[in-house]
Amino acid sequence: MDNINMNLTLLTFGERLENHYQACFAILTFLRDPQIEKVIVITDRPDFYRVFGDRIEFIEINQTTLQKWQGKYHFFWRVKIKALQTVQAQYPAQHLLYVDSDTFLATPLTEMQHQLNQGQTFMHLKEGVLSEQSNRTWQKMHRTLVGKTFANIEIRPDSVMWNAGVVALPAEKAQAILALALQLCDEICGTDCERKLVEQFSFSVALNQHQPLQPCNTIIGHYWGNKTEWNNMIADFFVNAQLKNLSLQDCIALLAEKDWNELPLSKKQRNTNAKLKKFIDWIFPDKNIYYFKQKVR
Repeated sequence: MDNINMNLTLLTFGERLENHYQACFAILTFLRDPQIEKVIVITDRPDFYRVFGDRIEFIEINQTTLQKWQGKYHFFWRVKIKALQTVQAQYPAQHLLYVDSDTFLATPLTEMQHQLNQGQTFMHLKEGVLSEQSNRTWQKMHRTLVGKTFANIEIRPDSVMWNAGVVALPAEKAQAILALALQLCDEICGTDCERKLVEQFSFSVALNQHQPLQPCNTIIGHYWGNKTEWNNMIADFFVNAQLKNLSLQDCIALLAEKDWNELPLSKKQRNTNAKLKKFIDWIFPDKNIYYFKQKVR
């Protein structure tokens, strides 16, 4: 296949500021890579991304669109599959690289692009075999789905769940794979299966059905397990950039040199830790709280 670049896609919506500054940070890390043809943000808040000027394109959505994308079973994360279908329909000749907002590009995309040219599919990493996990959601999915057929695919005890923080699809197969993922999602939602991970599992099955999936966690980082520390770092980065009046290119260059091992991607806080902090806040509440009072003329 000829050398084909890829379109980077992000899906953001709602009023939570952290979701949008995470996305902006992610975009900055990808903009330095020449394999990226376009950056496409599907969002209801394009005003949060004006700093990028013409470096990104928007597909604007609203609550009506989001509700429609949830389908007849009103499954919220079905919107992710529909968002990718929207981009694929507009740019069918480009590879499709979707990332969650809480990601960053750590190393060049050259090898991923080469493998996409060969028809390879990617998700972030393999989380495990459905039948071998102690997680209650996984166990419920296993009891509900294993041995049954959805979209003409039998769900087996060795079916694998992959992390959907990254989904990369070759141009020539993207339309068929996304259609299969949507069909799997809808048919599974028609059962009493717990829905929390249905979209993620549907992607996992659909992509792996085409060709054995490959991970890309050594190329793209995903800090879903330690958002507090990463959010603090990202907020500091943008405040410094604003105070120093750094240009877009300055920010891209800074992140190109960043040490991505400064913060852990995942950190599990013990329940006892959180409970003690909550208890201490209750025993020793803030005192002497005082607000500014404007004089009434």
